[in-house]
Amino acid sequence: MKISRVLQISSIQILLFLYEKGEVRHGDLTKLITSRGTLSLSIRDLEEEALVQRRVVPTKPIKSFYSLTGKGREVAKRLQEICDEI
Repeated sequence: MKISRVLQISSIQILLFLYEKGEVRHGDLTKLITSRGTLSLSIRDLEEEALVQRRVVPTKPIKSFYSLTGKGREVAKRLQEICDEI
């Protein structure tokens, strides 16, 4: 498998997107990953690995924001370096 193909994996796309944008709303991520199931699984996995954190604002409707943790920033930084080299 080519490295460019590996970088298209949804979890990696989310990490790189958050690295570039900072904190984003859930709706921003749905534009990146259009499959709701894939997005939910990827976010859950990233949260379990402590790479992504969620902030919920209790408004109507509820707003969810996602950002990288310190560990997530370090991983995303290294992934971005790989992208820059290919």
